[in-house]
Amino acid sequence: MKSKGLILLIVLVTFFAGSVVANNGKQAFNPSDTIRLGNQVWMKHNMAIDVPNSFWYDRDSVKYYDQGKLYYFSAALMACPKGWHIPSDGEWQQLIDYLGGDSVAVDKMLDGGSSGLNLTLAGYRSANSNNDLFGKLGEYAMYWTSTIKAEQTAYGKMFVRDKLPEHQYYRRANAFSVRLIKD
Repeated sequence: MKSKGLILLIVLVTFFAGSVVANNGKQAFNPSDTIRLGNQVWMKHNMAIDVPNSFWYDRDSVKYYDQGKLYYFSAALMACPKGWHIPSDGEWQQLIDYLGGDSVAVDKMLDGGSSGLNLTLAGYRSANSNNDLFGKLGEYAMYWTSTIKAEQTAYGKMFVRDKLPEHQYYRRANAFSVRLIKD
């Protein structure tokens, strides 16, 4: 009986220690893990702060931890730590312009690019399905902006390797990646 109690204690300690690492690791939020590009300071990793209506791709936090979480628009706003915010559409464009403009900036911004920003092709979670419909992992980098279009829509930036950045509005119930910029 004593050994069962000891095993249970070890399991609980391991579980809670893993939770602390997952919530306090560099992906969750590490203010020192930043990069200055022009006069802007950006986080170098996608946000991975646990809030309601945030998702790991395919709901698999182990396999997709390095991608960060995908957020409904409202959840992304709620998750922003003090001193940081979701960049506006104009702030994204300022970054693109700093990196040489639409025709060259995307490849500099994506993972392995020369800017050091390393945007990941983390795909999205669609609002157009009652089931979890995740897609375009490894193909699209979908990021929220803080710029609102209408009551149910907001602008996002879509980055695809070797293509111009796309500026479109999407239903706020889609779940996209989030990068933070310093206030």
